[in-house]
Amino acid sequence: MVTLPFQRPLGLWALIAVAVFIFLYLRRPKPQEKIIPSLMFVLQDNKKSRQYSFFQKLMTNLLFLLQLLSILGLSAVAAAPFVKLKYDVTLENTVIILDVSASMQAKEKSVSRFDRALDQAKKVLSGRNSIIMAENVPLIVLENENSKIALDVLSKIKARATTTNLGDALLLAKDILGDKPGRIVVISDFLATEGPDIEVVRATLSSEDKIVDFVDVSNKAKNTGITRLEVTKYNTKVYVKNFNSEAKQVTIKIVKDSKELTQTKVTIAANSVENFVFDTPAGISKVELEPKDDLEADDVGFIATPPKIKNSVLLITNEKSSNLELALGAAKDVELDVVNPPVLTINTKKEKIEPYKHDVIIVYKINNVNKRDGIVPGTFEDIEDYVEKGGNAIIAVQEDSKEINTGNLLPVELKNKINKATKICVETINQITKQFEKERCFTTTASYFGAEAKKGTITFASADDKTPLIVYGEREKGKVAYYGILDATSDFKTLPGYPIFWSSLINFMIGTEDIRDFNLKTGKIVTINEQKVKTPSSSLTTSKLLMDETGIYEFDGKKFAVNLLDEKESDIGLPSKVESLKERERLLSRESAEHDFNLELVILGLVFLFMLTEFFYIKRRGDI
Repeated sequence: MVTLPFQRPLGLWALIAVAVFIFLYLRRPKPQEKIIPSLMFVLQDNKKSRQYSFFQKLMTNLLFLLQLLSILGLSAVAAAPFVKLKYDVTLENTVIILDVSASMQAKEKSVSRFDRALDQAKKVLSGRNSIIMAENVPLIVLENENSKIALDVLSKIKARATTTNLGDALLLAKDILGDKPGRIVVISDFLATEGPDIEVVRATLSSEDKIVDFVDVSNKAKNTGITRLEVTKYNTKVYVKNFNSEAKQVTIKIVKDSKELTQTKVTIAANSVENFVFDTPAGISKVELEPKDDLEADDVGFIATPPKIKNSVLLITNEKSSNLELALGAAKDVELDVVNPPVLTINTKKEKIEPYKHDVIIVYKINNVNKRDGIVPGTFEDIEDYVEKGGNAIIAVQEDSKEINTGNLLPVELKNKINKATKICVETINQITKQFEKERCFTTTASYFGAEAKKGTITFASADDKTPLIVYGEREKGKVAYYGILDATSDFKTLPGYPIFWSSLINFMIGTEDIRDFNLKTGKIVTINEQKVKTPSSSLTTSKLLMDETGIYEFDGKKFAVNLLDEKESDIGLPSKVESLKERERLLSRESAEHDFNLELVILGLVFLFMLTEFFYIKRRGDI
């Protein structure tokens, strides 16, 4: 039952004006006697008088009615009447969770799931609106704004290339609503690949009387995509999966600088995976699948390599052939120059070189100054100067090391030679020695030099008696390492770990960057110094970068490849597992409330209309 309460009940005293008005209207004036000419008694035709009598009475009563309603209305306004109306309080606050993951780019008949999601989002706006983008990490892009601003924000949102985390997005929406009445609308294809189970979260929210609506925008898109890229310095393996129920033929192309390097055609059986291996091109390149299908985000895989993928190494030795030279020559990431003292400017291939322009200089089994083809006096001073200016040097111990004047270059103080068998064991596990982590004592030697590591150096490996045998140190801008294993008395040079050790040591000295750090998956958050970052679609200045697009990112003077590479997100043919909500009516009935609707403006509008009508009536009658 609708009642008419009043905000100012004392204002009802204004109704006295109605009684006064009626009293004055009913009061008749006292008749007066007047003498008039007999001519005035000539009346109009009785028929004509009867024709207008009804109209005159009606107009007289209408004027009374208009005035009465106007006075009643003004008296009521003085009391401020209002009515209580029931309405859906959930429309006061709306939180939209918009799925912007890679699978939302899937198209059917040229219309993507994301396009449909935007249309649905615009329809559910009401009251104050908040918008959450459901990526692998949910992002709040709008909080507590009107529908006009929300429409503007929605027009600027684009689908990303990340995985989906709807569960955490729902929990975030719950925090935004807090204790306020409202509803949460999730618009997605419900291909959730990360985060807590959405059905569990929805049940939790429903138990707290939160309205949660799921809007499913999935379609019947089909896909064959790149699900994995294994990028190394030397080669790359690409994995392609056919998610369809029938076999599909695809062409895999390797492209660099818009030029096709190679291609191959493969027929992939239904729900199967094929792989293809190719040499990793230097710089930026990409793998392309043709023909394109309903999801293009995984039809291209980008590849990036460090700016420098080969290290120039100078080996100074009087040995005509050695295991070390063979190991370095076989390394794909090493450009090796070998020189035989005393001449350091012409390599063994009779090519002229600049010895101190190399990334690393290795001194291994050289003849001393006083011997035939011995090292030129002052060579070690030149090497020391090279190191202090930023170069890297590795000095290998040899039988007559105590007699060779290396100046202050070595990171150890050499002592007398010790002729006894000993194990050589790892002291520090790092990128150089990690291959020996399971078997820390990786080799033996029959003799070695006693030594004491200098202050500030790091011992990587030592003998049984803790004599340091592999030591690393820094000098000014450069680095120096001491290799204290006598290869002639040790079997280390014949082990499979020998070339790996030298390659790792060289990369460590130079600070070679791992190619895996240049090839990332979407969804990664990178903290950097605040700077301008070029993304695949735009540029921005930031110190915290979310990589949610596929393509090439540029910052810190380097280029990074970012790809989706998620089998679950690419499986767009999976049917939606979301169940329709049947509890909404029950929850809405519990969420309804009464709203005080003030009638002052409505009544004033009617009074104005009555008075306007009265004015036109009086004017028509000729009173004004």
